[in-house]
Amino acid sequence: MRSIKRTIWTTWVALVGVAGHAQLSVTTTMTPSQLVQNVLLGGGVTATNITYNGVPSPASAQVGSGAFSMGSSTNLGRDDGVILSSGLVGNIDQAAFNFASGTNNTGSDPDLVAITTIGNNINDRAVLEFDFIPTGDSLKFSYVFGSEEYPDFDCSPTFNDVFGFFLSGPGISGPYSNNAINIALVPGTTLPVSIATIHGTDGFCGAANAEYYIYNTSGTSIVFGGFTTVLQALAEVTCGLTYHIKLAIGDAGDTAYDSGVFLQAGSFVSTGQVVPTL
Repeated sequence: MRSIKRTIWTTWVALVGVAGHAQLSVTTTMTPSQLVQNVLLGGGVTATNITYNGVPSPASAQVGSGAFSMGSSTNLGRDDGVILSSGLVGNIDQAAFNFASGTNNTGSDPDLVAITTIGNNINDRAVLEFDFIPTGDSLKFSYVFGSEEYPDFDCSPTFNDVFGFFLSGPGISGPYSNNAINIALVPGTTLPVSIATIHGTDGFCGAANAEYYIYNTSGTSIVFGGFTTVLQALAEVTCGLTYHIKLAIGDAGDTAYDSGVFLQAGSFVSTGQVVPTL
């Protein structure tokens, strides 16, 4: 059924035509340390113990992680940064009417299972994590979430692809691994950002937090059928203490129709106090 729906949608978009945007550029050769130290980090943060899917220097290709640039020439809203994907990041820089699904064979993640629909399974995880010491009393960084699940499966409990930014450390007590909390939330709520919590009216149910959703079904430069506006992750921390962040994404229900999260370069910073208002 999913392949039939994709064929119908692809045909429709090809007939309608595509918008005029330039191409995203994706690099897949950077190590986990390079992605964090050279791309993601901004001011006020020192990072150590950097791993991707639990390994500091993966011997095999890191097909679910990479760096992007030239985003400002597209409708993404950010110029460059780090990509994590439940598929092949090298397939993201193509028109939305293509089908870029890939299988990473990287397995599941318990924290992603916890935030997808109850009873769902997670596949093809991409998990970038590290310890960090902030020099300020807050943490913030910017991101965009996109997916091939948009727009056909907005309301499908089976294919509710999810991601999370799981923060743990002094003064933090949450329900996830290492007592972490998830700071990838729909603005002004406690809802995790996912296919189900942010989408437009182009699926099979009503819109959800559509002010944060961008239609991309006719996009020429990013394969995802939709993605969020630029969102910000925020948290209180204590200056000089060691924290841990786990940036994770996975496919829900199957290994097809991939999702990805774009993390803005230089945006992972610790400055003065920035507390989200719920």
